Amino acid sequence: MFEERRRKLNELLAKNGYDVALIDSPWNLYYYSGFSGGEAMLVMPVGTGNSTEDICIITDSRYYEQVEKECPDIALVRLENSTYIQTVDELINKYYDKCGRNDGKIVVEETMNLSRYLKLKEVLEGKDDAGKRKSDGKNSGDKVSDDKVSNDKGCVSYKCQLVVDSSSINECRMVKDEGELELLRRAEAIGDAAFTHILDIIKPGMTERDIALELEFFMKRQGASKLSFDTIVASGPNSSMPHAQVTDRIIQKGDFVTMDFGCVYKGYCSDMTRTVAVGEPTEEMRKVYQIVLDANLRAMEGIRAGVRCCDIDALARDYIRDKGYGEYFGHGLGHSVGLEIHEEPRFSPKCDVVTRAGMAITDEPGIYLPGKFGVRIEDLVIVNEDGCERLSKSQKELIVL
Repeated sequence: MFEERRRKLNELLAKNGYDVALIDSPWNLYYYSGFSGGEAMLVMPVGTGNSTEDICIITDSRYYEQVEKECPDIALVRLENSTYIQTVDELINKYYDKCGRNDGKIVVEETMNLSRYLKLKEVLEGKDDAGKRKSDGKNSGDKVSDDKVSNDKGCVSYKCQLVVDSSSINECRMVKDEGELELLRRAEAIGDAAFTHILDIIKPGMTERDIALELEFFMKRQGASKLSFDTIVASGPNSSMPHAQVTDRIIQKGDFVTMDFGCVYKGYCSDMTRTVAVGEPTEEMRKVYQIVLDANLRAMEGIRAGVRCCDIDALARDYIRDKGYGEYFGHGLGHSVGLEIHEEPRFSPKCDVVTRAGMAITDEPGIYLPGKFGVRIEDLVIVNEDGCERLSKSQKELIVL
């Protein structure tokens, strides 16, 4: 599985003109190697002629044993007394020497720590035309010594361009394989069970915090390792804020309560939102709720492979606008979900990516009336060739508690 993913990434990066990928985000480390621990870096030379011996994971003594267990087909490079910067410099020098080259393009992720990026840039790009370092490394936090690197490591024979390009590294993750989809289904099933559970508990007099804690505790008891994101429970006027913080506000009769929550199951996230009424809602509340529900259903009817994401977003957005609430729906219709809670592509007016079977994306229109109330209904769906599979099975018609 991981070898096939690296093969696809290899082909994509080679097509884009890169020679080496340096991957250190935890999600991509896991996706391409299987390593689920803490700090490490996957060094992946690019090109169809590369053998697996060129690929390695750099880490420190906390994770040596874990790398050997989880990534038996990838070489482990032990940091010992070296830094990441020194070790990368040495490895890339050896790789270019093996290839008979002295320059190239190295791709990194935009999530890389800025300090690490700047130090890498100084070391990998900071050489003159003769291949000697322009900097003696005295100001580097990684303590790169010119004498040590030049004489002991011999790393002065190449000069590289460091390029930040997360989209190329992340592209393979857009379409999920069947194993990933099954984990997403399981994660979402835990969310459905949590929603069913909380319906028997919500009542006037509880606080938003009480509801959030109950949701979180229940999901972890059902097998979740952690939360996908900070749980949102927004009641009454708080529900007009799409990403409201949980407060100690007491639930009252006549409130809308919007709950946006998710969990992580074996590395994969779930995400769903439901809005319920506690006590009899007003006519306006019922009207707005129905518009949001209809927008959710209209978008879902249009979700299938081969459609631009912006066109699917428009199915819901145009409907809400035509009903007179366009200014109260400001966020995108949805986002992809996988190892991270927010992935690409997105259902957004700005995204013209064409959907493909196997993408997992949310459908979450909302209307938010400042100072009054808000409604959001969110489902996680899997894109198919001729439609979509809705993973969140919980009832969407208005529930009055």
